[in-house]
Amino acid sequence: MKKIMIGCLLVCSLFQPYQAFGAKTVQQLQQEKNQYQQNKKNAQNALQQTQQKQKTITEEISQLDKSVAEAQDELERVNNRLEETQKNLEQAQKDLAEATQKKESQMATFRQRVKFIHENGSVGYLKAIMQADSITDLLSRSEYIHQIMDYDKNTLEELKRNQSIIEVKEKEITIERDEIAVLVEQQKQKSQELEQKLAEKQKVSEQYRQDAKKYEEELASWEQASAEVERLINEANRKAEEARKKAAEEAKRKAAAQAAASSKSTAKTSSSSGGGAAMGTVTYTGGQFAWPVPGRSYISSGYGYRSRPIGSGTEFHTGYDIPAPTGSNITAAAAGTVITAGYVNGFGYTVMINHGSGLVTLYGHNSRLNVSVGDQVSKGQVIAKCGSTGNSTGPHCHFEVRKNGKHTSPAPYLGV
Repeated sequence: MKKIMIGCLLVCSLFQPYQAFGAKTVQQLQQEKNQYQQNKKNAQNALQQTQQKQKTITEEISQLDKSVAEAQDELERVNNRLEETQKNLEQAQKDLAEATQKKESQMATFRQRVKFIHENGSVGYLKAIMQADSITDLLSRSEYIHQIMDYDKNTLEELKRNQSIIEVKEKEITIERDEIAVLVEQQKQKSQELEQKLAEKQKVSEQYRQDAKKYEEELASWEQASAEVERLINEANRKAEEARKKAAEEAKRKAAAQAAASSKSTAKTSSSSGGGAAMGTVTYTGGQFAWPVPGRSYISSGYGYRSRPIGSGTEFHTGYDIPAPTGSNITAAAAGTVITAGYVNGFGYTVMINHGSGLVTLYGHNSRLNVSVGDQVSKGQVIAKCGSTGNSTGPHCHFEVRKNGKHTSPAPYLGV
């Protein structure tokens, strides 16, 4: 309602002065024309400055889009490290439990042997030595007893050493896990800060778009006013010329007693307008191409003319907008070769696939790309993750079908 009132006031301000033009001289009209031309120049300068600011902030938004995507990738990497470290910690704890159990078992055996020695003193070993049949047997028995004692000692020391190593390893992994957990939180905060900056930049960009629209309307109004004044000047000059000719002819008629004839010409103006309505929402029913966003058949904006989602006025929408949560799978509509996989102004992170016979499909506004230029992809293969990069008001997939380079309605290919 506010925009309508402003528009009415603007129209009134343009046409109210014209009611008095008939009483103004050509000189006065020329002065007004000069003033309108100056106002037009001022509006042009303001529009150019706003457009330059809009261009600059669009570049900043593009860079922030990339930074947000990189931050999300880094967050995913540290999360993977945290999961891997947690698995290592669980394995170390398992190893420690096994080593402890093994040590306890060996200690039980060792305690039984110590108990036997304590109960029998050195008699048992001495008896075994005294029962030797020969010197060779005596030496063999002594060596055997020595090896038993060394084995018990070495085994116990090794078990203690292994348990100590595992305990140290467990502590190291625990520390590493805690450090990575801190990195995860820091990366989350970084991602949130970047997304906040991106939202602020997009808000400023929207304000610049609105300012540019205002200056465009102002420029058009001064152009209209200037044109109308020029028309009135020409009309006044034409009438003056007609009056001069008529006076000359009248004088000639009186002098020569001949009748004079005069003719008047009129100008006709015509105007035309055109447009179209945006396609309504449809439901996917299957077709030559597979649906590019599995499980998300709702279309928020179709192929054709629509109201601009950013700014005012209408525009021709060259594809389908399919809303989906950020990170949802975007799949290839058909097999083909990837010819574009990168950041494209307006579309953000974009994938384009050549299917042969002049057919190319486009998938825009992604948060992450899973393919590279030159890759051969199959029908239904995941090629990207849904996002809101580029000129977008929310996470969705912008899907286009192009035939010989020109956009065409996806409906016949998707069967909707």
